Amino acid sequence: MNDKKEMYEKRKEKGQTLVAILVLMVLALTVGVVVSNRFIKSLKDISQSDNSSKALAVAEAAVERILLLPNETLEGYINFGNCSSDCVLEITGVLGQKVRADVSLSFIGASNEPFQLKGKEGEVSQVSLSGYTSGSTLGVCWDDDASIYASYIYEQSGVIKSNVYAYNAIGYSGFDNGFTEATSSQGHQNCFNVIASNTPKLLRIKPFLSDPVIYVIPSGGQNLPSQGVLITSTGRAGSAIRTVKVLKSMSSAPEYFDFVIYQKSYTDPLSNRTN
Repeated sequence: MNDKKEMYEKRKEKGQTLVAILVLMVLALTVGVVVSNRFIKSLKDISQSDNSSKALAVAEAAVERILLLPNETLEGYINFGNCSSDCVLEITGVLGQKVRADVSLSFIGASNEPFQLKGKEGEVSQVSLSGYTSGSTLGVCWDDDASIYASYIYEQSGVIKSNVYAYNAIGYSGFDNGFTEATSSQGHQNCFNVIASNTPKLLRIKPFLSDPVIYVIPSGGQNLPSQGVLITSTGRAGSAIRTVKVLKSMSSAPEYFDFVIYQKSYTDPLSNRTN
C-alpha cells in the first residue's frame, strides 16, 4: 500500500514538473516572439528611414542638376516635351540598390489666373510683364494690414521709366506716410489697379508692416507671362517616395534698381530728390 502511494506521489511530482516546464516554454516562446517582432519592426523602420533619406537625396540631386541648366533650355523642354535624359536621375549604390528621381517641369504664371507672391517686409518681389498688353490693367491685392509700394517699369521711346503706386490697407491707422487707401475688390480685402502703359516690362512690389500674400491679377482676357519654371522632382528608393518642388524664377533686378530709375543725373547720386 505504501509502495503504491509513493509511486503515485512520484508520478504526481513528475506531472507537475512537466506542466511547469511547459508553462516556462510557452512563456519563453512568447517573450521570444515579442522580442523578435520588435526587432524585425525596428529593422523595417531603420530600412524605411534609410530609404526615405535616399529618396529625398536623389530627388534633391535631380533638382540641383536641373538648376544648372539655363531657363531657355528648360522652357524648350516644356514647350516641346523632350526632357528625357536631364529629367531622369538613377543611381546604383554600393550594395546594388537603385534609387531614381523623375523630374517634371511646368511654367509658373503664363495664364489668366492670379499669380501669388509671398511678400516679405521691406523686400522687393518682381513680376515680369514682358508681352503684357499695353492699356490693360493689373490688380494687386492682399488680405492683411500691410502697406504696399509698387513700381511699374515700362519702356517709352527707348527710355526705361517708372510709375509709382503706394497704398495702405483699408482702415490703416499708423503714422502719415502719404500712401493712398486701398479698396476692396475681386474678393480680397485690399486692392489697387496698375495701368500697363507703353511697353510693359516689370512690376516690382515691396510690402511694409507685415509679410502678406500678394495676388497679381490680370485683367479679363489677358495672360501674365511666365514667371519661372516649377521643378517637381519625385525620388524613389525601395518603397519610399519623396517629392521636392523648387521654383526657378526669372532673373530679378536688385533692390537699388528702383532708385536708379529715378535718377535725373549721371553725376549727382541724389538727383532723384524732390528739391
